[in-house]
Amino acid sequence: MTLRFKIYTVVAAVAIVAYLILWTLLAHAERTERVASAEFIAREMVANADVTDSYIRKEVSPLLTHIGGGNLVFIPQSAGFYAVETEGRLIGQSLPGYRLRRVVLDSTGPADTPDAWERDAIMRLRGAGGGASFSEVRPGVGVSYVAPVRMREGACATCYPSLDSAPMGVRDAFGAAHGFGRHPGEIVGATIATVPLPPPTPFFASLRFLAALVVLALALIFCLLVELFVLRPLSRIAVVAERISMGAEGVEEFDTRRPGELGALAMSFNRLRRSMESAMALVDS
Repeated sequence: MTLRFKIYTVVAAVAIVAYLILWTLLAHAERTERVASAEFIAREMVANADVTDSYIRKEVSPLLTHIGGGNLVFIPQSAGFYAVETEGRLIGQSLPGYRLRRVVLDSTGPADTPDAWERDAIMRLRGAGGGASFSEVRPGVGVSYVAPVRMREGACATCYPSLDSAPMGVRDAFGAAHGFGRHPGEIVGATIATVPLPPPTPFFASLRFLAALVVLALALIFCLLVELFVLRPLSRIAVVAERISMGAEGVEEFDTRRPGELGALAMSFNRLRRSMESAMALVDS
């Protein structure tokens, strides 16, 4: 195995490793950007749900409650949580993969009943998380952003300190089997927006292609420099040394103008050559 082959093999191996590292870094950056984009949309969905809830409770609910005969009849359209549930269904129908849910513990119906992951998310909010919103990448689902729902009147169907404190219409509509008995400020549920990860963008594909070109160009430049400044001078020294060892006459001396180790090697060969010529001259005489 020649020195040239060894050097080029090492350069090729280094170039492949360097590209794999660059590819990994670019893939991580691409995924981070996709996750950040999905999380931003999810945050916007939760914020919009809060705005919808606030508008219904402050602007629509008083009007419908008055029309419906006070607190005697529960009108779903007057509840903010109902508006959020309806908004979530419409989003899911128009945007496959997108979900908006407002779920509560000890719920009164399937619409706001949390599944296993949602229940776990609520318990995390109630536990060590301290009620801080968080996001999570869920494989095969997307990015879910979870914001706490705290106990306040109207936050959920049975968000009242006691059954007796709830309006008659709420008690008639939902009964006394679930909910109620909640404490002010208690985290009773969560608003959860889920957004699928967006597809990879052509920008990162171009970056990966550019990275491959840069690594290839650097490897070729390095090989060219090694060829010009190391391998070819060594090859010339080897040829001249071979001719001298075969007893050829009139062989030119090595070029000692090169700096560094190659110049020192050429000078050493020249001194060796002169010593050999002197020794041969003494033998002949």
